[in-house]
Amino acid sequence: MRKLLLPLFAATLLAGNAVAQTQKVEVLEYCPAPGQFVNVLPEVEKGMTRAQVLKACEEVLSQNGYLVHLGTYGGYITVRFDHPVENKRGSDILIKGNGMYSASDPVYGKNTIGGSIEPGIVYVGVGDDVNTAQWYELAGSEYYTTQCHDFSITYHKPTAEKGDHSMAGSIYDEYIKYECSWTDKDGTPRDSTGYHPKLSAHRQTYWPMWETADKLTFSGGLLPRNAVKYDVDGKDYWVQYRYSEDAYGYVDACPANDLLYSSFDIDWAVDKNGKHVALDHIDFIRVATGVFQYCGLIGETSTEIDKFEDLHLVEGYDDNPYIITPRPNPDDPTGITIPVVKNNDGEDNSYYNLFGQKVGSLVRGQIYIHKGKKTVY
Repeated sequence: MRKLLLPLFAATLLAGNAVAQTQKVEVLEYCPAPGQFVNVLPEVEKGMTRAQVLKACEEVLSQNGYLVHLGTYGGYITVRFDHPVENKRGSDILIKGNGMYSASDPVYGKNTIGGSIEPGIVYVGVGDDVNTAQWYELAGSEYYTTQCHDFSITYHKPTAEKGDHSMAGSIYDEYIKYECSWTDKDGTPRDSTGYHPKLSAHRQTYWPMWETADKLTFSGGLLPRNAVKYDVDGKDYWVQYRYSEDAYGYVDACPANDLLYSSFDIDWAVDKNGKHVALDHIDFIRVATGVFQYCGLIGETSTEIDKFEDLHLVEGYDDNPYIITPRPNPDDPTGITIPVVKNNDGEDNSYYNLFGQKVGSLVRGQIYIHKGKKTVY
């Protein structure tokens, strides 16, 4: 079926696409991990079905400034537009969070790159159905260096919800039990057990009210902890730092008004072995909280999402797209290059695949590099 759809997809593009494409997204999955704004962002009432919760997420994402909360590590949301997103030159999608820099960093002051930075990992899917799609991670700036790739955690549904919610001396210090495992960079297997605390400022259940399971398990990439605790006038002051000024590839990991670093390039897609994958389009987008840490009275680090946008539908964008040069893979120092071969007229009329290899025959519906630009044949 896909073999038939790819040429049809390309032909539709070349024909100008008679069906109007919009920025509206359909929410296919919303599976938050425990968190202080679960059942609040979006607002969920007891008795709501999973389908009703998905519609609530769609309504939130259709309004600027309203957020969907993914909870602590692993919580995720999966969406699709009413059309495939093409892989063109530069970034292809925008995913805004609510990140911000601190106004009073006790060490760096106004020069800080820290504040509320809560990175989420982006995955993209290709296929007709979200359950059978082929999934790929968009390799962000930490993918080849500090990111762990085999983290797994299981949360257990709490057995009590009412009573004193103070941070000390109550059962709520041991509110939601978790068990996790991973492998260190040196190959050493690790595991840990602990508890997700409940905050006095947020008294609702942190367990998704529509979820009938007693356990929730999440697996995938794990980003390094980014929070630092300072002592300011005898009180804890937490700052969640960006990995670097030019860190890229993660949602809610830069100030919300930084559109460049809130953008994502399909060309960053890698398979489960970290190998680059050439995709001409994507059908699904999934964002998952990528950090596992707790910051005192601030609570868990959780990715929040404001909106998704297909940048190629923004008028004038393709004339001046966002360009982010990805970090090289240290295990592949040659990287992906686009050879420049000149003919007698000084112009390169050859076609190259997305790995920079010259191709002799072209396949209808595939993306190639031609004269320094991506083009659909």
